[in-house]
Order: sequence, then C-alpha cells, then structure tokens
Amino acid sequence: MKKIFFILSLSVFMFSQDLEYSLEDYNSTSPTYGLNVWAPEYSGFITLHYFSTQGWGGWTNTFGQLSDFQDELRNDNGYENVVIIAVGQSNISNFNTAFCANSDLPLVMDESPNFPIRAQFSGAHKEVIILDSEGNLIGEITLNTGLTVAAKNYIRGLVEEYYPEDVLLGDINGDTLINVQDVVLAVNLVMSGNHDSAADINSDGITNVLDIVQIVNIILG
Repeated sequence: MKKIFFILSLSVFMFSQDLEYSLEDYNSTSPTYGLNVWAPEYSGFITLHYFSTQGWGGWTNTFGQLSDFQDELRNDNGYENVVIIAVGQSNISNFNTAFCANSDLPLVMDESPNFPIRAQFSGAHKEVIILDSEGNLIGEITLNTGLTVAAKNYIRGLVEEYYPEDVLLGDINGDTLINVQDVVLAVNLVMSGNHDSAADINSDGITNVLDIVQIVNIILG
C-alpha cells in the first residue's frame, strides 16, 4: 500500500513541474510574429500546445479550427488570457506558410532531430497539451478527427475551471491600487522585455510603452 502511494505521489509531482519554452513565432499573421513565445509574451496565460506536423492538409485544417476556437474563447467567453500555440518541426519548415493559411495562432519550431519540446512535454502527434497559468499540466487531448464539439467542450471546461482570478489591470504589484509604483514596475517590464498580464492594459499580449501611457492615464483619471 505504501509503495502504491509513493508511486502515485511521484506521478503527481512529476506532472506538476513547471514547463516552459521561449521560441520564435513563425506565423506571419500572428500578433506575436517574430517574437518569442510562449515566454515571455504569454507568461501568465493558460496555454494550449498543439503538437503537429506542417506537411499535410488535415493538420492545417485543425490549426485553422483551433484559431477560430481561440477567438470564441476570447470574444464569446471572455477568456482573454488563453493562447493556443502550434509546435511544428524544424525539418519541414518549408510547409509553414501553407500550414498557417487559415490561422493567426503562433507557430514555433521544435528543433530536429531531437525535438526537445516534444520530449519535455511528452507531446504526441495531433495532441494538445493544456497548462494552467503557472505552467502546470491540467489536461491533454488528441485531435484525431479535428477539433470536434466534444474536444471543444473538454477544453472549455478546463479553461473555465483553471482560469486565473480577475486581475485589476494596471495593478502590477497586486496591492489593489494603481499608482506610481505600478508605473515604475511597468517601465522595468518594458526595459527587461518581460510581460505581465496586469500591465497589459490593451490586452495585445505585449507589455510596452502603450501600456505605460494607459496606466498613467488611469492614475490621472
């Protein structure tokens, strides 16, 4: 009995470890094209990692469906801090343009031949790995026949369950006030190239000078 408990505890420990990568976004229609994702641009987001290859039409269609689904989650359900990222393979990057034809989601390259991201995530082909805002595994699903209604309901249920509590935009230090201390923190974020959802006033996935201006405007009333 003790041995079984130890194995279960070890399994929980292993799957609760933080996962993270920082790779260039290769989709020219993505709002983060040319920037590094998932970190730092989507730090603090619920992230869905779609492990696919770029060389077949079926996977391209699924990537388009996932793009439409992210729009649903954000525009219809109000889940702004959710992002879906495709993890392709660097050895077939010549298919990137066709793969992204119907999608404005980020696409990163897992480096051939070792594919370290797949190894880190244990990501199988056509599988979506779902992590909470802290980088912990909360679910996984394989899209053998595209993004079905059942798959969307499964993912939406996880997002609803694990979505972070509402953040007071501009309150970067979490003291429930928006003041000059938050401006200083926002400047530091911009200077260091880091991102914080509380500082992303315009919700474009990037912390930059536009957000600083809006924080100042909030303070000035």
